[in-house]
Amino acid sequence: MSPSTQPIRIRATSSRISKGLLAMPQQFVHHFPAEMSEIYVRFDSEGPVSALTFRPYDKSTKEARILGLGAWFSTAAVRSGEVIRIIVLDRDKRLYRIARDNVVQTEEETAARVRLESAASDKIADEEFQTLVRLTNKRPPKLAQQELLQIADRTICKPRPQSLVAASIRHEGVPAGLRLLLQELHDGRCQLCSFTFQKPDGEPYFEIHHLDPTLGHHPRNLLVLCANCHAQFEHAKLTDLRWTRDWLVAVTINGRRRFVRQPFVKSALRRYLFRLSALAVAHWGYSFISGRLAA
Repeated sequence: MSPSTQPIRIRATSSRISKGLLAMPQQFVHHFPAEMSEIYVRFDSEGPVSALTFRPYDKSTKEARILGLGAWFSTAAVRSGEVIRIIVLDRDKRLYRIARDNVVQTEEETAARVRLESAASDKIADEEFQTLVRLTNKRPPKLAQQELLQIADRTICKPRPQSLVAASIRHEGVPAGLRLLLQELHDGRCQLCSFTFQKPDGEPYFEIHHLDPTLGHHPRNLLVLCANCHAQFEHAKLTDLRWTRDWLVAVTINGRRRFVRQPFVKSALRRYLFRLSALAVAHWGYSFISGRLAA
């Protein structure tokens, strides 16, 4: 992000909200006119432009001010302590955007997710994923798990697209964004045996298996596997597949029981046990208090 588009974050205070203004320290004044003048502002979205008054830095107050924000403070229900973001759209034209920081944050995360899921290459997918890591301030494996769960919850399994290559039909490969999320979640390790190895470029080697080869790239239909386990899924005898919350957790391969590492299932189980224990404690507390009162 270039300096001209670097966002300015200002924390709203009750006194400033009541006066309908934003106050900025001296470090930001170079983004604004040097004299008192009108500036043009878009609020929250790309809607109509409003003309507001900008008062340049005053040594006595040690701040610059944007006036005329009372109506927007009220409409947007801005609260004391909330962070307001000012984005310089065009300094020469005195054009700015003012929005609640969480609104812009959500927009940026959504845009990065769209770009990640439609990435045309591994490089682009990685860039967008790192953007999401920065925006959400989450560890990559945790973020990858969250993103994959969101994709799984909002999509359904569809027939897997096919393409004609060299007079033969082959199934379409997993999109780069989805492949990167799976790599981050599992660290490139096989979900059956945890094996991987490092390629010359430093990235882990893994393959992605479609449990139902005719269905699409729904996360529940995909497994991260090493070449050996992938070959077993493709050519060995598979029986007694066990599923938890629609995620494959175990399978018998040529008579040998194998368990599938599924972080989604562990997280769901932990949440379930936590809720169960909380209900038990609440019930025990109620019973204890009721007993004491009855006594």
